Amino acid sequence: MNKHDELLLNDLNRQRPWILGAYVATGLLSLGVGFGFDFPQSKILCAGGGFLTALGVEKLLTRKIRKLAQEMWKERQP
Repeated sequence: MNKHDELLLNDLNRQRPWILGAYVATGLLSLGVGFGFDFPQSKILCAGGGFLTALGVEKLLTRKIRKLAQEMWKERQP
């Protein structure tokens, strides 16, 4: 395993699943408020909510990919 892969797998231990879920929940909440109310800041809330939702989903997916890579690496070790 090269150093880059090792660092990516070590990063998996630092990612807390509840923080990633908080990204998604906060994003969905701001999207709901942005669409639900008619005030000047609603467009900003929608944009920010969309960004946070996408960021959270991306982080959850990379976490799954890294978890699978870690499991495969452990299987290959004698």
